[in-house]
Amino acid sequence: MSAAEVARDQTDMTALAIACAMAFLAGATDICGLSRLHTLFVSFMSGNTTMLAFALGQGDFPRAGVIAGLVGLFVGGATIGTIIAVLSGRHHAAVVAFVVTIMLAVPLFWSGVTIAALTIAMGMLNAAMQRAGATGVSLTYVTGTLVKVAQGLGHRICGRDDGSSWKLQGLLWLALLAGAAAATLMQSRLGADTLWPLPLIALLLAMITASRPEPARL
Repeated sequence: MSAAEVARDQTDMTALAIACAMAFLAGATDICGLSRLHTLFVSFMSGNTTMLAFALGQGDFPRAGVIAGLVGLFVGGATIGTIIAVLSGRHHAAVVAFVVTIMLAVPLFWSGVTIAALTIAMGMLNAAMQRAGATGVSLTYVTGTLVKVAQGLGHRICGRDDGSSWKLQGLLWLALLAGAAAATLMQSRLGADTLWPLPLIALLLAMITASRPEPARL
């Protein structure tokens, strides 16, 4: 293996580790939102879309408005995150992560905007990384991630070698699961109002991405 190939592999693994850390943070944040919204999410927009359709079908327009607001905040956050990423150039992941840190810290001082801040932050986080090295990633699109894992397993059983990207998708799913489980444990021990670990994790993530020689591509 050439020196260039080794360097590329190392970069890909670093990018994957950062993507997993982002997925962990997304899972943890979603649990903190779920504890307040009960049946809705701040990062899992597929579930919110289904609940929106259910509310519309039942004619429950006030609830539909709330859900539509969550979807709009998420889209708005992703749009802002994309703009920041484009303007930030090579270190876009670090810059977006720093902004996400600020957004996650807002509820510590203004509890009235907790859900809005968490939702916008999750939209930004999803915009921060679209690839882990050569592998496309989606931090909170769990259905698509699991389908890619299943496709990889199916191809492997059929004797086809499509690389290891499906394994990386599996790691992202496990990271999201671990973050959600960790947040659940945190809330059971420290209380449902505990939010300070979220901006702390985001800050650590921002510092790590800022030190990377070759940030993940957007």
